[in-house]
Amino acid sequence: MLKLYTQPNCSYCDKIKEMLDECKFKYITIDIQSDSAALHFMKERGHTTVPQLYYDGIHINKKNTYDYTKEQLTALILEAQDAQWPWQDSGIEQEI
Repeated sequence: MLKLYTQPNCSYCDKIKEMLDECKFKYITIDIQSDSAALHFMKERGHTTVPQLYYDGIHINKKNTYDYTKEQLTALILEAQDAQWPWQDSGIEQEI
């Protein structure tokens, strides 16, 4: 699942939400000002700014939001999603 760490009145956050919406990605928004666990998560990872976009623990946006095109952001998200697939067949289907 895509998680977008944000805060109110953030034009960068609004921009990345706009791109995600235009690309039809489903995501949850987490306000670090009202969620102390989310703020702690951000600090643990060395983030000092928002937005920060994660897919199942994989950090997606590693540069300024305005430096991304919709296509680039989509490619990074799809790459993170692909990384979650097992690299080797478990063979479980053959045990039936």
